[in-house]
Amino acid sequence: MSQEPLPVEILDDARARQRAGDGELTPAQVKKIARQLREGIAQLPPEQYKEKLRERLREIASEQDVELPHPDTRSAFWSYKLEEHPDIGVGEDLYSMHVAAAYAEAEESVRYLEGTPGGKALGELHLWDPAVRTALKLDKDSGRELAGDAWSALSQKYATRTENEALFFMAELNPGTVAYQTEAPQLREDGKLDIIRFMYPPPSTKLEGFPPETQELLSRDAVRAQLHTFAYDEKANELTKAGYLNLDVLRSLPTPEAQRAAVLELCAGVARLDGREADVEKLTEEVLALRAEQEAAAPGIEEQEQQPPKEQAQQVPQAQEARQTQAGREVQEGREVQEVREVREPQPTPAGHTTPAPPTVSTPASATVSTPVPAPTAAATPAPASPAFNFMPGVTVTPKQVVPAGHGVLRPTEPEQAPPAAAKAHDTDMGM
Repeated sequence: MSQEPLPVEILDDARARQRAGDGELTPAQVKKIARQLREGIAQLPPEQYKEKLRERLREIASEQDVELPHPDTRSAFWSYKLEEHPDIGVGEDLYSMHVAAAYAEAEESVRYLEGTPGGKALGELHLWDPAVRTALKLDKDSGRELAGDAWSALSQKYATRTENEALFFMAELNPGTVAYQTEAPQLREDGKLDIIRFMYPPPSTKLEGFPPETQELLSRDAVRAQLHTFAYDEKANELTKAGYLNLDVLRSLPTPEAQRAAVLELCAGVARLDGREADVEKLTEEVLALRAEQEAAAPGIEEQEQQPPKEQAQQVPQAQEARQTQAGREVQEGREVQEVREVREPQPTPAGHTTPAPPTVSTPASATVSTPVPAPTAAATPAPASPAFNFMPGVTVTPKQVVPAGHGVLRPTEPEQAPPAAAKAHDTDMGM
């Protein structure tokens, strides 16, 4: 689906907000914030102090007011920056936090987290400010970790209180963000997947090479609210693994139906982690039905032998196997084995590649490929492998159709690395 362009007035307001910024804190302000947060725990050993400070920040976040001001209020969520808009210049950085704020200001029925009473209160602690981090006796990594933890706690509460439309000011979900790890899962688990609406179109480069049916599927809000296409390292959690979609492998599948089955299988894996069992059952049934149709539509050996000579020449391995003796085929079938291929394994970050911030998150699930091992006969040439793309844990469906000429065992390409995260609230270190 396509999104309506954002009004120019909204974009101009967002630019003005971004230029204004928050201003620099005075030394007195920094000292006051640090004194408030360190009271009673400043003398603790470093690790114990850090843990107590984490608990204090989460407690502060849990006490904040993010309730709906009135029943028909819609909630805005944001991540990264606005792209692919006719009024955005090449190389311009217009961060989504400011776009969401401008939109909420223009639409009386829309709120955004930093504009709620609780968001303003947590924002006044300036947890992303380097001066505050230093005053709290934290290094950069520890400071970012504790700030992200506090804002994640508030974001989860904000998502829980969302009842109407959830407006996502982002082009896609990134596994290293609060939007993917906290907000979207909370909405899904609360049965609110159908209220998520993306305000930006998906990146056009990621839709290239797909048939119209698959482009439409990948553009759906419900799909975009569950899957991601970014690389991650060995530290990834199960949600990041389950939601990873390898676009190169998806493009290599021969039909729109096969591509649809692969995408829905991934969505079923995410639904299982969410505990949405009804969705798991529904999606699994459709995946099995799609693959049964593909198997039924695949040409058999007799049909292949009746094809014109030109088509037969393209399927020499299959025709040669068909002419094997019955005894040879029985031996072959008796020795058939399953060979597991990893079609979504993570690739190492290329040398010199910049590590994204926040750190991305681990290892993808695998797909099963059934490869018959031919009998050792002099006349026989083994048939090519027939891939059964099993993106969903717990469901293995192995189609028996012959792979068209030019298709064989698919190897994964290196997944796209997640870009550096944008600012959250008041600092470019946010990663939201």
